[in-house]
Amino acid sequence: MARTPWPALAVVAAGAGLGYAIERHFLHGRLAVPPSVGPELGSIGGETVHLDGPEGVVVAVESYGPVDAPQIVFAHGWCCTGRVWHEQVLALADRYRLVTYDQPGHGRTSRPATDTYTVDLLGDTLAAVIRGATGPGPIVLVGHSLGGMTLFNVSRRHPELFAERVHSVVLLSTTSRANVPDVPLGIGVQTAARIELAVSRLLGRVDRRVLGFTKAAYRASSDLSFLITKYLGLSRGATAAHVDFTEQLVLDSSMRMIVGLTPPVLQLDEDDGLDCLTVPTTIAVGTADRLTPPGLSRRMAARCRHAELVELAGIGHMSQLEAHAAVNAVIDRHGAMLAEALTEVA
Repeated sequence: MARTPWPALAVVAAGAGLGYAIERHFLHGRLAVPPSVGPELGSIGGETVHLDGPEGVVVAVESYGPVDAPQIVFAHGWCCTGRVWHEQVLALADRYRLVTYDQPGHGRTSRPATDTYTVDLLGDTLAAVIRGATGPGPIVLVGHSLGGMTLFNVSRRHPELFAERVHSVVLLSTTSRANVPDVPLGIGVQTAARIELAVSRLLGRVDRRVLGFTKAAYRASSDLSFLITKYLGLSRGATAAHVDFTEQLVLDSSMRMIVGLTPPVLQLDEDDGLDCLTVPTTIAVGTADRLTPPGLSRRMAARCRHAELVELAGIGHMSQLEAHAAVNAVIDRHGAMLAEALTEVA
């Protein structure tokens, strides 16, 4: 491969610097994040354990709340971590045992030894968390985006675990299938994944010095990336604090993980896992979700006879953040049903 001459590197750097300066001149100040009320988003740490997961993965798990309370397990989405459930921890940890974890290659959970990402890997990791990080008895499972896809995989490939442990399910901004020809997708998860794949392939052909500069720019938050995050992941009415938090989660994500998960997302078909859901299920989606548009949730609700559909008016993809009050109410309802079931057994 031909090496990029240093003068070309200087031109790239100068152009990037000029673009950044122009962007800051026109956008900076209007997008400043005001001080947040309460604990800083993502700052609440739980009781931490590390579990041995599939394919050499060491899984970071955090738990919150009384150990003898009804249990709720949360599976987060692509380019997030278990700390994305900040608003749920604040609202629900006083009366439920909340278990969050980082998916493989995310946050403090290691990547697979083979560096190969599959939905089966994600499903086996969630199964390991349920078996190794929860107490005996039934649980509520909550999955957002990729976490919902993970949940379908567990339902399909670990039916005995589902039958024995899962009382009910909450699905947020997700889909059981990526390619749905009869559903208008807008941008959609497929388009977003293809963009990531194209960028990664382009970067792979660039000289290592340029690549290093590009990766540094990728990790440097800017007002433009703030706007892109808000457009793709949240809604027009989202708070600056929630957008900033989401943006930082993405910027902190491993490019290797993003590229590795792109093919599984593009090829996702977990309809069989959706069909295996035989427990009370709530499917919630924002009407302004550009990554997993409402049509995908309507399709799942029509297919799953145990599902109730909740549409969140004007809300984007990160529903657990910007619509946390409504999402918390849904999760709380499932938690209350579980608590009632446990009381009847006792």
